[in-house]
Amino acid sequence: MADQERKPNLKVGTEWIPVEITSEPYVVMTIRGFAPVVDVKTPGGDFILYVSSKSMSDGLVPLLEKTDGKFNGLKFKVKKESEDKMARYILENQ
Repeated sequence: MADQERKPNLKVGTEWIPVEITSEPYVVMTIRGFAPVVDVKTPGGDFILYVSSKSMSDGLVPLLEKTDGKFNGLKFKVKKESEDKMARYILENQ
């Protein structure tokens, strides 16, 4: 993916965003090294979503249990607990 144009990062705020994952996880290079992401489709367009945070992982695990661990095709809505940069992600099944 290094030679492709990277999709923008999905900015998650305190409002619900409906999301459909359209890839399996892969890594991108960041200033801190490699980080796992998935491609997502939202009403606002196509983005990448970082899946490395504990709260994001905790929210994804119950959804992945229903799909034999497959990310591609998962649908849920996501928001942050507060405006704080380090606020936890909240995921709900769609």
